[in-house]
Amino acid sequence: MVTTETIINIIKESGLAQDISAFDPEKTFKQNGIDSLDVFTVLLTIEEQLNVKFSEQESNEIRSAADIVKLINSR
Repeated sequence: MVTTETIINIIKESGLAQDISAFDPEKTFKQNGIDSLDVFTVLLTIEEQLNVKFSEQESNEIRSAADIVKLINSR
């Protein structure tokens, strides 16, 4: 089971969030200051670190860290 904390730590390690202490997993990546290219980078990192694969459709539907957690844990 993947936790929100795990996903936030991956985002933190990637250095993409401007202020990780203010990062809200329920807000969209855009609202958290992460653009679509950076979201793609985050998804690739998650795939590598957690040994999961996101389909193109899933990748296009992910809007927040909470979405990632729900998607992975629904499998």
